[in-house]
Amino acid sequence: MAASAANDEELQRLEKKHGFIRPDRGDLNNPPGPWRDGKPDYRKADLEYYKGKTMNHKPGSLELIVENLVKKWEMEASHLPDYRTWTSIDPETYQTQTNGGKIFSGEESSTIGNYNWLFEPASKKLYDSSKQTFESSHQSFRGAFLDGFPWEVLKVFAGPPKVTFSWRHWATFNGVYKGRVGEGEFLEMHGFGIATVNDQLRICQLEMFYEPDEFLMALEGKIPPSDLSMGKALLGSGCPIHQG
Repeated sequence: MAASAANDEELQRLEKKHGFIRPDRGDLNNPPGPWRDGKPDYRKADLEYYKGKTMNHKPGSLELIVENLVKKWEMEASHLPDYRTWTSIDPETYQTQTNGGKIFSGEESSTIGNYNWLFEPASKKLYDSSKQTFESSHQSFRGAFLDGFPWEVLKVFAGPPKVTFSWRHWATFNGVYKGRVGEGEFLEMHGFGIATVNDQLRICQLEMFYEPDEFLMALEGKIPPSDLSMGKALLGSGCPIHQG
């Protein structure tokens, strides 16, 4: 309780100082379906989001609308087991895909969990999603990132019905992953997303594009975390001539 109260105070302080807006994931006191493991508490996650985000989108902006839609979708996908109850998607058409690979139906993607369809294109030596379950995948990454794994929209390039946007994910590796103990390394990933939505702004198809292998290699200590900074894994390290 003391930690929660401290998080509340710090959240309010940062909101007052910077004009930050708490992510809108819907009314968690009145969920559209039964919780998977009880009502989630996002105060700690929101605090890490405030501390690490690089953007401060204005109320009513397309960026904030899209960011809240994806955060609501993430909450529902993580904590509501029956995708047909989710209010962020159209359950009749919902499907997911990463890097132009396998297309997962709503039932498939909700059963295996976000991590498993998002890491489906990864090298099997780094992460074999076919051998993971919803529970094991969440345990792996929650166990690695004890303070959460915040996410933000950077820029929206096209509005509905085919919402196209760039995004950033980040975390402090202060837990354990595959037996490797984190030493507080800062890891981040950048990517692009396409969310095809209906006229009610419900997601019909969600496509994500990013480089999963580099992130997993950094998490395993095979490459330095600096190789991920500023979107290098996605955009490259730049012109070698200009680098001197």
